[in-house]
Amino acid sequence: MGNRAFSWLMKLIGGYGKLNQKNPSVSRFGAVVNGKLVLDNKSLNYLDDYVRQLSLIYSKIKIHTGTEYIYPLDSLILRMHERPVICSITVDYDRVLQSDLNELRSRIQKCSNIAFKDRELKVLSEIEKLANRVSISLAKSDGRREIILKDYFPKMLYGKPTSLDEALQKLLFYNALFWQMDHYHIGLGRLDSILCEYYQNDILNGIITESEAKRMIREFILVLGKDTHAKSMSFVGDTGQYILLGGVNEQGLNVDTPLTSLFLEIMAELKIPDPKLILRVNKDTSMQIWNKAVKCILTGTGSPLIMNEMLVMDKMARFGYDRSDVWNVGTSACWEPLIIGKSFDQNNPFKSAIAIKPLNDIILSGEDFTNFNSLLISYKAAYAKELESVVKDIDFDCSPLFTLFFDDCIDKELDFTDGGAKYSFHGAQVVSLPNTVNALLSIKQFVYDEQLFKLSDCKRAIETNFEGMEDLHSLVINSGKKFGSTDEEVVELTNNLISFTGDVISKLTSNGQPVKVGFSSPNYISSSKDVLASLDGRLNGEPFAVHISPLTSKIDISEVLEFSSMLHYNDNCINGNVVDFIIPSSYIKESEKLTRILKNACSNGIFELQLNVMDKATLVDAKAHPEKYPNLIVRVWGFSAYFNDLPESFKDNLIRRAEVYEAT
Repeated sequence: MGNRAFSWLMKLIGGYGKLNQKNPSVSRFGAVVNGKLVLDNKSLNYLDDYVRQLSLIYSKIKIHTGTEYIYPLDSLILRMHERPVICSITVDYDRVLQSDLNELRSRIQKCSNIAFKDRELKVLSEIEKLANRVSISLAKSDGRREIILKDYFPKMLYGKPTSLDEALQKLLFYNALFWQMDHYHIGLGRLDSILCEYYQNDILNGIITESEAKRMIREFILVLGKDTHAKSMSFVGDTGQYILLGGVNEQGLNVDTPLTSLFLEIMAELKIPDPKLILRVNKDTSMQIWNKAVKCILTGTGSPLIMNEMLVMDKMARFGYDRSDVWNVGTSACWEPLIIGKSFDQNNPFKSAIAIKPLNDIILSGEDFTNFNSLLISYKAAYAKELESVVKDIDFDCSPLFTLFFDDCIDKELDFTDGGAKYSFHGAQVVSLPNTVNALLSIKQFVYDEQLFKLSDCKRAIETNFEGMEDLHSLVINSGKKFGSTDEEVVELTNNLISFTGDVISKLTSNGQPVKVGFSSPNYISSSKDVLASLDGRLNGEPFAVHISPLTSKIDISEVLEFSSMLHYNDNCINGNVVDFIIPSSYIKESEKLTRILKNACSNGIFELQLNVMDKATLVDAKAHPEKYPNLIVRVWGFSAYFNDLPESFKDNLIRRAEVYEAT
């Protein structure tokens, strides 16, 4: 919680103090006096502060009735929070839907840890109070819908819903509570599977028709997306709200459901960026689902992201997740895999490791190398230090609310963040891998193989931003061997660096646990601003490559997907490896061709894939005349957003990328 939120809390409780931060990833209430936290002249445990905050917020939330569903999230209060306490988590909403507060209360009352027991019982009490507030608000209206909803509150707190309508309402109720308590980037998980039994029972018993179900789910999606501005973190649209579709069940059988198709249809029709979709695919994913997924992608919303689940699950099991759990793989917010309802994994808690910077540094040092291999060895030593510098131990805040709904927490009598959750494998991210591969290939070719330049020339090019070195700049930009190419040398060097990265990270821990690493980072613009020109042809401060994507018009989508399928990730290199590509809008008329390309790519072994559908002319015009394009959506990193909401640097980067890819 940041200073604004803290000030707001002080006003509510009539106290004052200052925020104590041990490091940027932790927040606590109160002033520090003689080594103790003091608030209102009283020493408080931060877990108790959390419960106190929960009580205050829940009592202040405005309840809006007269709507299809009640969503107890007060966006004005939410906006007062500068920073989340715990973020990028996927709750097991099946567990949430089946939860019974009386059953939870009975289990908690048996706990021997008095402090833990008291806190969790208070959390239950506050949930009940809020549900009663909602019920009272609904009682003031005699509308038909309000009468129906009033019957849901607070009954729905004490057991499994009896209909799809009730399930959607219960899911929204708890989702709003999580958000309101600073828990940002909350994934919604496998809703097509979770909600299917309610849908099928209602259809079978004649309670609803398919069209009525579609209308209800459509409204549910719109409710989730209505507070996008308040829920967003770095940029408008960056909410982390994803709905996971498809994939296998606990027995390893593919479980496309009627709702898998329905969600894809609804999102293709709505054409909104938030929430987003992620589709788990395998060899048994039906052509119907593939076709609907591609149709959705071709609307230009950037959804769904494609996860090649069998490859991902196998890597997760090899890393350290139980094979009995990996069937329920989800993501933390964008693409980083975790186990739904069991993982406290924070997959972006560190600054990104910048792969290109160590290469610049050794060239700028002026050291000479007799051959490329000796330079590569020196680079790896410097790169290892860069990787080691970003992984740290982190002191996280608590979550007594999440503790109710995650495996083992109550039995262990431990908070979700303090050993209660089964997994806490945090993740690092590497940015600029494509730039680094291209720079190394250029050095090898033009300095060592063809001897057209010396390392001293490369040093001067970096220092001068290629001024006076235009011939070298032209050569490195137009060289034939590039990241994304299926050329043997390119693939070998890329796999060499991936393997090395995994080996270095395997020796590191965060909070005593192994660390994951991935090659897709949201920081491809922000982390590049202070990095000098690099020998891939990138100029001083220009953005790095986006995730796993080529930097040349000579590589088309088919080749980059084939290249990606040839990459060999270490068992710890699983923290997101997304092929990111911009395809021209002409593919809208060739959806079957695109379906074949994507399906074959997954069969061949890519990890993950996201696509933008756009053209340069539209983006240029949208930047010049934003009023003409209020609904233009683009994929930014692990989320989509309205083009008009993006900073100028991101608009410019998308325009540059669209120009490059249009030539493919």
